[in-house]
Amino acid sequence: MENIVFDTNILISGYLWRGKPRQAIHLIKSGNFSLLYCTDSLDELVRVLSVKFQLDAFEIYRVILDIKSIGRKITISSKEYPINDDPSDNLFINIAIDGNAKIIVSGDSHLLKLGEYREIKIVTVNEFLRRFL
Repeated sequence: MENIVFDTNILISGYLWRGKPRQAIHLIKSGNFSLLYCTDSLDELVRVLSVKFQLDAFEIYRVILDIKSIGRKITISSKEYPINDDPSDNLFINIAIDGNAKIIVSGDSHLLKLGEYREIKIVTVNEFLRRFL
């Protein structure tokens, strides 16, 4: 089983709309992958879903339950900060490091510009699907 990290925008796109991010979530559900998350990444997801997209508590709860069913919660101990432009993006780097993930799937320009960090590839959802479908 391969550990994978999806950033917040991939998760939001996948749960709210049809398209490639949703295909990526279905690929995770195929059972060959474990989606890594931590308390901070779920908190960010909840905040964005409630504030920006105004989902109600039940809708958010369903998304979080689904993520927990396909993923694995890890505790973050790494404190790597390769991204200065948007320090909050470093959370996903640290999840990948501490969860031994080799891939971060992102739509974020700061992460994608980094491309790779400590042998962790940072790819678009298109690249992820091309590689594993």
